[in-house]
Amino acid sequence: MRFRLTLSALLICFLFATATSQSVIGASLSTRFERLGPFGGDVRSLLTDSSEPSAVYLGTSNGEIYKSADSGKSWRMLMPGIEQPSYVVDTLVQHPRNSRHIYAGAWDSYSEGGGLFESRDAGATWARIKLPSELTDVRGIALCRDNPSYMLVATTGGVFLSKDGGGEWNGVGEGLLTKAHSVAIDPVDPNILYVGTWRLGYVSRDMGKSWTIVENKGMPLDSDIFSMTIQPGNPSVVFAGACSGVYRSDDGVRTWTRLRVLPDKFTIRTHVVYLDPANSKKVYAGTTEGLYVSENEGRSWALLTSKSITVNAVQVDPLNSRRILLGTEYHGVQRSEDGGKTWQPSNDGFTHKQIPWIQFDQDEKGRFIAGLHSGGGGWYGRKTAGGDWTLEQIEPGMRVLSFLFLPNGSGRLAGTPQGIYHKKNASAPWKKLTGAIARRTVYSLATDQGGKIVYAGTDQGIYRAPIDTLEFRIPPGNRLVPMAWRIIAPEGTPETVLAATNLGILRSQDRGVTWKVTSAHGLPERVMINAMVVSPADKDRFFLGTSAGLFESESGGVYWKQSGGRDMKTGIADILFLGGDENRILAANQTTGGLFLSEDGGAEWKKIFNPEFASPVFCLTQDPDNPSIVYIGTRYEGVYRLTLE
Repeated sequence: MRFRLTLSALLICFLFATATSQSVIGASLSTRFERLGPFGGDVRSLLTDSSEPSAVYLGTSNGEIYKSADSGKSWRMLMPGIEQPSYVVDTLVQHPRNSRHIYAGAWDSYSEGGGLFESRDAGATWARIKLPSELTDVRGIALCRDNPSYMLVATTGGVFLSKDGGGEWNGVGEGLLTKAHSVAIDPVDPNILYVGTWRLGYVSRDMGKSWTIVENKGMPLDSDIFSMTIQPGNPSVVFAGACSGVYRSDDGVRTWTRLRVLPDKFTIRTHVVYLDPANSKKVYAGTTEGLYVSENEGRSWALLTSKSITVNAVQVDPLNSRRILLGTEYHGVQRSEDGGKTWQPSNDGFTHKQIPWIQFDQDEKGRFIAGLHSGGGGWYGRKTAGGDWTLEQIEPGMRVLSFLFLPNGSGRLAGTPQGIYHKKNASAPWKKLTGAIARRTVYSLATDQGGKIVYAGTDQGIYRAPIDTLEFRIPPGNRLVPMAWRIIAPEGTPETVLAATNLGILRSQDRGVTWKVTSAHGLPERVMINAMVVSPADKDRFFLGTSAGLFESESGGVYWKQSGGRDMKTGIADILFLGGDENRILAANQTTGGLFLSEDGGAEWKKIFNPEFASPVFCLTQDPDNPSIVYIGTRYEGVYRLTLE
């Protein structure tokens, strides 16, 4: 199965990297948001306008739909879109007689729900088309070429047929066509219907009244069929992309022949089979091992991209077959102008990156780094004044969960799911630290106020190490081995260290040698703590950002009460005291999205409303040179810069 991801939909016009926008909160504060990137990410579907090929649509795994007006060179988000942030937009289909009429099929990342949506104004607005099943996770859509009101939709709850453009639906193949993923309608004889399921394919030759499974006829039993594609000039020829490879049928899906895409094996996970609109004998296969092309209807194949790219969608310009667009996982849109000989990223305006942490570079003034949760791992670096993003990694595929610049030129540390790595200086290589810490998942890194001790919050306890040796250990006799998500050493109390854990708040009064559980009276049981801050003016006043919302303590963490309004009672990911001011507090929501500001120490909170920003947020980081500027790491929309004016 292809993976599931999520994100929040935004509300109106998309911000390009250099664009800014204004909004007002209360009467005293205006805000400016800038979307900085890094650009690219996960693309689930593509659609080229058949009548105006310069227009291209793009579907994401977080409910967003983008549009390009220049053949995929640049993108803007369609707002409000389908307004379903947890939906994966896996299917985009155009009405064959009205190019402004677009259909989108989506499934929910967290449930078996989803939906079918339509736009009649080229994506400006969208409306849901109601389906009869509760399981409305739409995986495939097909429209009859000569009678577009005749529609077929695949869901995991069954297959549905409409003869009036979606006004009324009837289930077909009930009891047989569960877990359906792809559908097709014969362009010449609409009585012939094809369905690909998570277990082989089915065919009906009487408009869905009866169905035949194509079993033991050339395709392995456990094949999930992700796409079914009919050759327009010869509809008896049907191609299928499946988890077990690429297939061709020459007899209207009575039998299948598995095609040898790779020279040494048949099996290759194939998400899509696509026919060149100007030459249907030219076949493209988008796979988890790159893009392949056949010039002879699948008899022989050539690789056109790196095998490291997973291809989810393929589109060829119907007026220029040398122009190819690919929708990929992690690598965004890839574009070729020479028939696939060379490729370039084509993601201006489109970003789909998860940024869990942001830090300012202690070795280079005016530069910050942003952790990358998705894709190949690592982090991006960029100057605050602008310029290109640079990707850095310890090794490909390794996620960096925490990052720490060590004081006094001692280098930097990276916490990963496989321990801690140390880099002594800019030119030195990353080296993994040895000992028990090498087997731990390291969520948090911090130093004490004196710059002598480093703390590491892990999946099994809190480790400490002298900075000069970096030999991490749990102090002898410490019986607490919690999952420690956050560690802070409050200013002004050099012996004190605080840890947010699955046991609640832990406090150490001796630089992490011993720990005690602070009473968590008022906190929900088993709550996950995402962020912890201490007031700059009152060391007994804490705020916690948790999976259950924002909580406040005025007793050093002994007693807690919930803070904030209704929109702040879900996952609060991060909290800032702005510019060290105890009264100005910024909080971020990672579930429903948005930023919340208090200018009276947390007594009242207001959502910073901006029609171009409503994204779920992972992290907040202040610019050390300008506390009115905050950098925002989002849950699939990259980095924003917020200026509070």
